Amino acid sequence: MGPLFLLLTFLCLIGVSGCASLPNVQRMMAHEISSSDQPTKIMGPKGEFSSKTSKAMIKRLEGQVDATKLLEQQAQLMQSVSGSLLVAGNKVTLLIDGEATYAAMFEAIQNAKDHINFETFIFEDDEVGKRFSDLLIRKSAEGVQVNVIYDSFGSKNTPVSFFQRLRDGGVLVLEFNPVNPWKVLKGKVWALRHRDHRKILVVDGGIAFTGGVNISAVYSGSSPSRYRREKKDEPWRDTHVRIEGPAALRLQWLFMKTWERQK
Repeated sequence: MGPLFLLLTFLCLIGVSGCASLPNVQRMMAHEISSSDQPTKIMGPKGEFSSKTSKAMIKRLEGQVDATKLLEQQAQLMQSVSGSLLVAGNKVTLLIDGEATYAAMFEAIQNAKDHINFETFIFEDDEVGKRFSDLLIRKSAEGVQVNVIYDSFGSKNTPVSFFQRLRDGGVLVLEFNPVNPWKVLKGKVWALRHRDHRKILVVDGGIAFTGGVNISAVYSGSSPSRYRREKKDEPWRDTHVRIEGPAALRLQWLFMKTWERQK
């Protein structure tokens, strides 16, 4: 079996792994914007609100920001693409940078009583990653069920020993779509180009975090000022949100669905 054959096989596998089609978002946007008979649906604690109530809630939210239909159009598009509805009754806190995000996440993890579900694209073996891993191991020792999903490509520079330490500490760890084809479980398809960019933390099913902040020291530091933007050591700034309420269960369901498919 020569090098050329191996290379061609590798390229074919990459092609197969990227065959999944995405929805035509531009076409769907045009349809939703031009369609007025598609009501925006909102879920409440006892089920779906009526169309009249949902529309009134959307109007009230739009009035707090700007008199446009952008929110309603976005909700309709999301509803068409994913089937997901807006969920009412949540307290949402905007976390404007890595420093604010990590502080809020550490607090939630420290207060966990039953379970922690943690999913990330990048989980680095640096000072930030070590703080998270130490805390997750400690919570596991306290009897809290801790589950971690990390993306194989996003965390490719993190040593295997880092995740093994988590496993040895009682944490259940799942590698999303291993880059190494020999690590793919029997019956699964090697999908090199299918990556997990989600950043989700759900604590006890009631508090959740999601956004753009990975677990890496490059996000450390508060939101950069005009002066800091000229500095080479400026931290990478991204945004996260803390959600307390029924929407946390939607993220919990998403985590569990990913875990079930990957295990």
